Amino acid sequence: MIINMGKGKYQHFIFDMGNVLMDFNPKYILSNYFDDIDTINKYYNYYFVSGLWSQLDNGDISFDDLVVNMEISFGNDRKKLIEFITTWHEHKWERKEMAVIVKKLSDRGYGIHLCSNAADRFHNYMDEYSVFEYFDSITISADHKVSKPGEEIYKIVLDENELNAEECLFIDDLGENIKAAEALGIDGYLYNGNEAMFEKFLRNIKVL
Repeated sequence: MIINMGKGKYQHFIFDMGNVLMDFNPKYILSNYFDDIDTINKYYNYYFVSGLWSQLDNGDISFDDLVVNMEISFGNDRKKLIEFITTWHEHKWERKEMAVIVKKLSDRGYGIHLCSNAADRFHNYMDEYSVFEYFDSITISADHKVSKPGEEIYKIVLDENELNAEECLFIDDLGENIKAAEALGIDGYLYNGNEAMFEKFLRNIKVL
């Protein structure tokens, strides 16, 4: 329940996850399973450049589908790839400074919401990250088979939580996602990885 008594414009903050709440770097993640850069590049292209990872995020395929594909298509790397697919999230680093900002916003009574492109396996590991305890709602793409920057996922966040677009600030690291939110009347903040700058912005506009 929102208890914020301020008269500012924003009453709700909608956060992206990857490279906002936590670091996500595919080549770094792959380096925890393979030490040969050519192999890392090979699987980076196979999973991430090809769009396969986006299909996971959109719920078009499952991780189980990928495991079956690996068992058929890959030889010596099969065991490591299955390990990668099942444990990759262990190599996402939570941004502690951002978690502190989220907690401050929550403590002041603002609504805190997640809108992220993520596979359904997110639900299996989200409790491992403390930041999510402050969220009032969680919307991930795989649950609805719609991904950012498609406008439908933003509408889901607004409609399911009965939010007014004009009272929301959306924080994302990708300009195309910000632009899509703004087209629906949601103000955007293009996050560049600088937590101190973001907090100073919130203080400048008298949110914190």
